[in-house]
Amino acid sequence: MNEKERQLLQDEVGPAEPRLVVLSKAKIDTGLWWRRTPVWLCVVGDQLVMLSVARRRFIERVSIADCPSTHYNHASGELVIEPGEDLWVSRFPMSPGNAIRLLEVINPKALSLTL
Repeated sequence: MNEKERQLLQDEVGPAEPRLVVLSKAKIDTGLWWRRTPVWLCVVGDQLVMLSVARRRFIERVSIADCPSTHYNHASGELVIEPGEDLWVSRFPMSPGNAIRLLEVINPKALSLTL
């Protein structure tokens, strides 16, 4: 994470240290002219924090307890946060290895089904 991203995370969660930080392949518009910025997924306490920053800031957080159906979709190569109706971004392209690391923390039951 760069300094702006670390500062945004600290502003959102305070001094708590994240248990896990994973860079997804999802990219969103945060105010750069010709490119989008990647979205980070951070597990802090019992929260999943999704963030990206450039000229504008994007940050969303959801309680891990509120996303019991989160899983990895092998066909699309995406971690799917479910239920994610209220999230701006709920599908995160990433490697299976990174998805497994996140699922170990977010939804261990889905991990046994994934493998």
